[in-house]
Amino acid sequence: MRKDFGTKEIRESDPFMRGFRDKGPVRALSESDRLTEKIGIPLVEAVSAYYQQYLDKPCEATAKKYRVWRLRIHQKMRNNPEMLREINEARTLGLDDDGPGPLCWDLNFD
Repeated sequence: MRKDFGTKEIRESDPFMRGFRDKGPVRALSESDRLTEKIGIPLVEAVSAYYQQYLDKPCEATAKKYRVWRLRIHQKMRNNPEMLREINEARTLGLDDDGPGPLCWDLNFD
């Protein structure tokens, strides 16, 4: 459909064309959503779920499962501290929590 279809009177009187305006782009996703999409939604959800399991029942088995998923997200992002800290603040992933075991910040994935 052409944006300049008909005269102004036709556009304003036609119920389908009334109020038709070309609006600018709409920002649907926040920066944390874009980061989550870049990392991968299933990976972020898995890390969040295993961290919640660890918080609910802090034992060695849940801590080990959480450490594996935490390592995977660090490996996926090549241990980029800025991006990991940003996603950790947006979603509760517990990347700074040393309760489950050693942290992954000093690892090298190159």
